[in-house]
Amino acid sequence: MSQSSLTLSSSGEPDSAQLEFDTLLDVCRKLSELQPGVLLNELLRYARALVRAEAGTVFRLAPGNMLHFACAQNDARPDLVVEPASPDQSRSELKTVTIPIDNSSLAGYTAKSREPLRLDDVYDLPDGADYHFSSKYDKSTGYRTRSMLVIPMLDQSEEPVGVLQLINHKATDGKISAFSEREEQIAMALASMAAISVRNAILIESVRHKNEQLKLAQLETVMRLATAAELRDDDTGQHIKRVSMYCETIARKLGYSEDFAYNLMCSSPMHDIGKLGIPDAILTKPGKLTDEERLAMQSHTTEGAKILSGSPHKLMQTAQRIAHSHHERWDGKGYPRGLAGEDIPIEGRITAVADVYDALTSRRCYKPPFTSDKAYEIIQEDAGTHFDARIVAAFVAARDDIEIIQETFRDKPEAL
Repeated sequence: MSQSSLTLSSSGEPDSAQLEFDTLLDVCRKLSELQPGVLLNELLRYARALVRAEAGTVFRLAPGNMLHFACAQNDARPDLVVEPASPDQSRSELKTVTIPIDNSSLAGYTAKSREPLRLDDVYDLPDGADYHFSSKYDKSTGYRTRSMLVIPMLDQSEEPVGVLQLINHKATDGKISAFSEREEQIAMALASMAAISVRNAILIESVRHKNEQLKLAQLETVMRLATAAELRDDDTGQHIKRVSMYCETIARKLGYSEDFAYNLMCSSPMHDIGKLGIPDAILTKPGKLTDEERLAMQSHTTEGAKILSGSPHKLMQTAQRIAHSHHERWDGKGYPRGLAGEDIPIEGRITAVADVYDALTSRRCYKPPFTSDKAYEIIQEDAGTHFDARIVAAFVAARDDIEIIQETFRDKPEAL
């Protein structure tokens, strides 16, 4: 499908007041026939054509009340274009971007407030504005973002399914200028109608990968059972949320598929489920464990594997591998089986890094929390011995996202 299939007004001006409602309906009809990834990319193409945007990005709703990057287009910088499922762009930094739905970014603010933003210059925001623009991407690419429309994509229930960002309005003379109120209205209308198609496409896609409600029920069961195990260890449910999202972030940074990353996020909370079989006296002991107590503590890996074994479901099978292997070491000096290198399941290797980082940066009955800098230093020093060096490299590359997750799901003061 190309931009030429879009019917514009007789004057050829896509931002003309004569733009007809049935044009938008026709666009949305065409969008409704596409898969979610392609749909969002085409939505961005149509929206840019309608309001003369030089560039744009789309974020879609992701688990954990987050927004995940979907695609980017840029006429001025073709090297910055990122389309869905494009193998030659699998290493793009944008592919792994996940942002919280809060005031820390323009897209996050718009998803949270459900209100659009029309900004003449993102480097000159109104005094006292609740939202923020990060210049990090501009600095890393040399591209200059100026004017922007940030549009929430809301479904029938006024819930966000994504955010459409239209960047740098091009005037008829080719110069970058501000978007008009009319162009904001056009983008809002398109996003509003397209959101229904996006929601429907996501639901259809979910059914193909097993019913979405079943997935949610499985995830809730996993989280509740995992939280029960963690609470016996004087910990909080925030720990398993952080670890699960760290795992998903690392998997995406490594280039694994969305299905793999999602499955890892859902199964990794079960990594310490075997603690349900460990006596409280050992779990909460503030001092050094005896050799016998240490062996009993280490048995949570085999006990967890037993609890999770025998399931025909992929999620539980992955959880079983993680529970059994997340304390193995790359050099073979871990437990319970002394596996080494790639004999350790990849899910266990990823969870090991995520779990140790969270343990280092969290308060425990036997230690205060380390700073993020110190924790990263320790993990990098252990690359190639304790941890798979390739996973550590991905973890370091994803540090910005990791620290956003850490801050978003920080333990409450009363839990410390």
